[in-house]
Amino acid sequence: MNKKGVVLFDIDRSIFDTDKMSEVLYKNVLKILNTRDLEKVKRAKDDYKKTLKNQREYVPDEYIKLLCTRFKFKNPELLLNIYYGDDYKYIYEESVFLETFEVFEKLKSKYRIGIYSEGTKKFQNNKFKSMNLGRYVDNSLVYILGAKDNGRALIKIPKNSIIVDDKEHICEFLFKNGIKAIWLNKRNNHDNPNFVTIHNLLELPGILL
Repeated sequence: MNKKGVVLFDIDRSIFDTDKMSEVLYKNVLKILNTRDLEKVKRAKDDYKKTLKNQREYVPDEYIKLLCTRFKFKNPELLLNIYYGDDYKYIYEESVFLETFEVFEKLKSKYRIGIYSEGTKKFQNNKFKSMNLGRYVDNSLVYILGAKDNGRALIKIPKNSIIVDDKEHICEFLFKNGIKAIWLNKRNNHDNPNFVTIHNLLELPGILL
């Protein structure tokens, strides 16, 4: 019997620098479009996001369609390759927070490490697979869900899971449903009285070990 505990991690802004990824993606988009008009590129993304009910519904493919229309660019495959192509996997691997590797290294002997993320599966799955964390993460504990804050999501995960997430409302949802949550609050010094709050991922081993 495997006596290790289970720790599941959110991806974006928890173990992964989403802002860094976005900036590198933008640079490559500008290069392929042969333009310096970053504001126009960002405006297209903002306009696309305004059509979404929730940011987790973001689909790069739809954004690229709008971008091609705005720039009258006729080869969307070149832009999509930035998001999904093997030549650009380095963007995701290099956007993993450095502290992620240190924390995973410390936890791996006592915990099975997994992922608890939400978003469109094609994009999130490619992002995770390209992050090159396979030596730490148990593939049977990778949950890429359309939404994390519903009962159907909780049915999928082990009942003894500890979940680390940077979103307070997700931690509140988990807490109310009897799942141990640890809130990674990097934005300010606020702590939530209902669950453990940390302000840097490097604090995690001191709590779990």
